[in-house]
Amino acid sequence: MNKKCTLLAAAVFMVAGAFTAHADVVTSAQPVDADGWTAGNYYLLQTDGTKYLSLSGDKSDSVIVKTFDATPAKAAIDSALWQITNAGTTPAGIVYQFKNKTTQTVLSFAAQAGAEPVIATGINQWTFDNGVIKAYYGNGQSLALDVSGDDLSLGTTGTTDFKVYAPDSAMVLTATEMGNGFSVFQLTFGETYQGDIFSGKDLLAKQVTGEDVMTLQVKGDETYPDGVAKYLGVDTLKTAIAGQQNVFGATFTIDSTRTVVRPNALCQQFKFTIDLKNDSLAMYVAGAPDVNGDLSVGTATTDTVRVVYASVASAKVLTVSKYDASKGNAPLQGAAPLITVKKGTPSAIATGTGVYYLQNAGKNGGGKYFVSSKNTEPLMGADSLSVFQAKGQWYVLENDGKYSIGSRYDGSDFGMNKEVFPVQGMANTYTISGRTDSITFVYQKDVNFDNKFLGVLHFSDSEIADNGYQLSAVADIGVGNLPVFTTDTMLRAKAGSPETPIAFKVAIVEDSIPNATVNTGATSLGDKLYTATYKLLQQFTNDSVANNVEPNNTGLVLTSTAGKALTFTFVTALEGSKYKMQTAGPEFVSLDINNANLILSDKVAYFDFTTVDAPEYASFDNSHRLLISNGKYLTMNPLNFFAEMKNEGQEILKSGYEADNFSLWVEKVDTVIPGKTLYYISTALHLPETKAETDGRYYLVSLRDSNETVTDNNVTYYRAGFIVNDTIKTMKNSPALFAFKTMEDGGYQLENQRELNRDISGGGFRTPYIGMVNNVVVMSNVGVPFTVETTDAPTSNEDINVSEVVITGGNDQVTVYNAAGKKITVTNILGQNIATVIATSDNFSIPSEKGIIVVAVDGGDAQKVVVK
Repeated sequence: MNKKCTLLAAAVFMVAGAFTAHADVVTSAQPVDADGWTAGNYYLLQTDGTKYLSLSGDKSDSVIVKTFDATPAKAAIDSALWQITNAGTTPAGIVYQFKNKTTQTVLSFAAQAGAEPVIATGINQWTFDNGVIKAYYGNGQSLALDVSGDDLSLGTTGTTDFKVYAPDSAMVLTATEMGNGFSVFQLTFGETYQGDIFSGKDLLAKQVTGEDVMTLQVKGDETYPDGVAKYLGVDTLKTAIAGQQNVFGATFTIDSTRTVVRPNALCQQFKFTIDLKNDSLAMYVAGAPDVNGDLSVGTATTDTVRVVYASVASAKVLTVSKYDASKGNAPLQGAAPLITVKKGTPSAIATGTGVYYLQNAGKNGGGKYFVSSKNTEPLMGADSLSVFQAKGQWYVLENDGKYSIGSRYDGSDFGMNKEVFPVQGMANTYTISGRTDSITFVYQKDVNFDNKFLGVLHFSDSEIADNGYQLSAVADIGVGNLPVFTTDTMLRAKAGSPETPIAFKVAIVEDSIPNATVNTGATSLGDKLYTATYKLLQQFTNDSVANNVEPNNTGLVLTSTAGKALTFTFVTALEGSKYKMQTAGPEFVSLDINNANLILSDKVAYFDFTTVDAPEYASFDNSHRLLISNGKYLTMNPLNFFAEMKNEGQEILKSGYEADNFSLWVEKVDTVIPGKTLYYISTALHLPETKAETDGRYYLVSLRDSNETVTDNNVTYYRAGFIVNDTIKTMKNSPALFAFKTMEDGGYQLENQRELNRDISGGGFRTPYIGMVNNVVVMSNVGVPFTVETTDAPTSNEDINVSEVVITGGNDQVTVYNAAGKKITVTNILGQNIATVIATSDNFSIPSEKGIIVVAVDGGDAQKVVVK
């Protein structure tokens, strides 16, 4: 170090007879010279008279300069204290390492010009060059700490002069600073002392309002059996010591506080000061009895005495003494013990982080449950709280012994980063630092904390794609639920109705809405709850649930009119598993008991959702398949590669279609669309002279982007065909991507994705489905139903069963193919017989009522179809 400063003894830094009580970090004395840097002690690195090198409180690896406020906390000062260690001598002079008191991190930066002032591996040995803190590396390169305003930077040269100061040697500690942020701590005395009632115990400190003193209690032993509080303090009993004066010889005990007849409150109030450079403590008591047993009564300021020890025979006795303020508060009798403090064991909520109800356990609380910290009165009654609703639920988050508590109902905070203190004699009951209420924490182990849609019904992508839902109104006890059905598009709910319950699909209107009226979450703790809104659509028709406002608001109906659909949030009931249907109004779906119509009302009805298997799109494994419609099979014409519907034996000019021609390879695509599996449909069967030189595999595609059309009744249709292309699986927006969309009669539409997503903003319409016009396969906006059967791979001598029975539903009838001479039984969904007949042809139709119809052929497996 090239610049020397006058060394001052540590005692000079003490202003005679005064505790600094956080007021000053350093005094106005001169800085400490290098010769005064004691190994193991901590010092401040000061510049500009008011700024100190420090670690950031927000990011512990970020190095900053900061200015302390008028009454800085100990933790803030500790982050600016550095242990200075001589690391040897270099050509640049003596080098030092600086270790931070809070993190024990050595000051180290990346070895590069303009490095960020962030702790990193690199330069960690520093010199003082006329006050500039500088390090050298490489071939004479240097890095210096420079301060401009409130900013610290690292440059190649420096102009900022740093000085080393000793920190406050008698800083008064608050109750929470004793335990490093906690009110519980442990004291350690350097030796064993008779009468030491402090060591080895978790002590609870409570600040005396308006004073620099605190009361002390033993954690877990805070009261007598009758509820009177116990405090540590100085007793009236004395230890006889030769030459003792005034308070010297007084002993320590645990006692209650007396306010009359020898009051002892001051004898139970302690003050602690700390030497920040080495964290040694001085301990004081606000009052103590004199040698005659009389209690000094005055104020904590005027009657403070210091805790000391006295040697009596072979023992050392802990006692108190008055002190000489002019001599650094040295005791007049006895000697000051070496006292250190460490964090104690904070109280803990046994069940830890989780969701709780908070019940007011105070005398005036009445056992009420808190819903929000914004409420002046908590909610009454446990029956109004539910694991299925956020109301009354609190997220309690433990972090390093402290607790943060946030309402899942409205996001308000009950306490953030607070200590808790058990209430003796009351299970799971605590007081919270900063609050006077005694709170019973009722752990809710059945709450699904991972359910971010708590309080509302939320549908996953697969549930929307694969399921339908039947609704029933929840009736009174003993009545049973009322299924929802339609009568002339009107939605109704009635017990014992012969009508088939309607199956709904749900469609997302808006998903994952944060901070909605229904849900919030303890947002300050990272707990977010969401809601979602939906439309209800009739399965297959996609007619929406709407309100029939004309002509006389008769209730809810199904409509295909765009823009009329109602938007719903399904709010969970207290007991779960049933829901109220809330509109954006907000109004609720209710039941008109006079006519059984569903209506909108301010009165709430609850509904059950029963899942029915109703995938919108089918999912198959890779396999050879037969794609059948109206008794014919989808195939490729091996001469012109058009898609055709044929039966075995039909001619292809020179030859006939064989079974192998109908075996198409259906291959799952890697592309993922939620709820929809995509496929390639291909064949390798063609005439030798037409075989491609690639792999010879032809893929079903829409030919809309070509000139291949067919006209019927003056309507032009685009054709479907098969093409061979080695990029068919890699091209963007491939025309060969198909999905199998479920139809009302149980079959599937072959849906081409390129057509489905075609841009029609300039006019026209989409033709996404495989259809048929006079046995010619075309692209259509309606399509025809296909059934799908697994078959074997094509072989030269294999036959396939072309007489498979096929059942389809139509308008007012059921059609059964390939069942001539067989008995056909038709019933409705309730098992009521509609018809029992013998089919007279392989294309046999039976009149039927509308709805879901069950058909069985020759007593075989029944099949459901839908008749319109």
